[in-house]
Order: sequence, then C-alpha cells, then structure tokens
Amino acid sequence: MDCASIPYSRVPKTSALLSDYLYHFEKVSRFYNRPPYDSASYGAVASKTRNSHRKQLVEVLLRQNREFGAAEQALANIRLLENEDTFAVTTGQQVGLFGGPAFTIYKVLTAVKLAASLSGQGIRCVPVFWLATEDHDLEEVSHTAVLDDQYDLAKLSDSGERPAERCSVGFVKLSAEIAGTMEKLESLLPAGEPREQFMRDL
Repeated sequence: MDCASIPYSRVPKTSALLSDYLYHFEKVSRFYNRPPYDSASYGAVASKTRNSHRKQLVEVLLRQNREFGAAEQALANIRLLENEDTFAVTTGQQVGLFGGPAFTIYKVLTAVKLAASLSGQGIRCVPVFWLATEDHDLEEVSHTAVLDDQYDLAKLSDSGERPAERCSVGFVKLSAEIAGTMEKLESLLPAGEPREQFMRDL
C-alpha cells in the first residue's frame, strides 16, 4: 500500500487559523505560546507547568479507571502523574457509537506516540484521553458508518434510552435495537480474527 501525506492547507474547509498555526506560525504567534513543530517548545512549556493538585487528580483517575476496568499499564501511567516531573499529553473526543469516527483512534494514537517521543527526549509524559461524556447532542453521536463490500457507506445507529430528556450522553444507555445493529456491523466487517476480537471488545 502506498501512503501519501496531504497538507491541511489542501483539505476542504480547513480554517486559515489552523493552516497558519501549522505552516506559518509567525502569523499567529501572538495567540499561542510556542510553535507546534519545534521540539524545544515542549521543554519550554513543561518548565513553566506546575500542578498543586496532583494527589487529588491521581486519586480520582485511579478510581475512575479501576471502575472502567483499565489495564495495569494505564494505572501505572496514572500513578506517574504524582511526580512533579511527569506531564500529560492530553486529547479527547465525544463518546460515539462503536468508538465514533476513525479520527478518534488517530487522536488516541497521536497522544500515545507524542508522549513516548517526549519521554524519550527526557520530558516524562503519559498519554491521557478524555471521554467527553458531558455532551448533550445525542443525535450527533448515536450513529456511525462503515464501508460495505462495495466500499459504500453503511449507516449504523442506536437511538439510545435517556433517563431524562436533556441529560448528557454519559447517562444514555443503549436501547434494545443495539443487538440488531451489532449483527449488522458484524456482517459488514471482513471475516477473521480481527473482526472476532473487535466484536468481543464491543
């Protein structure tokens, strides 16, 4: 497979602000601390970053992640945050059906890779991914799509069951229709161990 890199300046609807931030930082430098591609930026920001609430933060994150059934590596990373010389590479996304759009996975992987890269440069970092469960727009996150055998988009959805009309999506439970949606998803994915593992995870 051949891979190609497409600059954001060529992606439709890319804002001028994002394009300048990435490729012409001098135009927007008054709005941001440091340029994103200068490796010295991270050390400079880290030297000025201090958090006096680390103990409480770690206690909350450990409790939440144990309830989520997090792996030991995640819990070990959380414990590292108690140290003054450990920093977090943080990103997040709205929760969405079956994990939401593909770019969510890329955001996760970017945080993991950047944290590892910075740690290798002597700035100890752990990746943190924030699940934005406070969002109220259920209609926006209650559906997704995958490619079928003909590379056409096949839509999948679950209307969910809200305990209150305007509650945040973190309180919404999957409806009875999720069983049929799961079956449809499984039928659309190529057979094999990756599909079986994915369906087990879901």
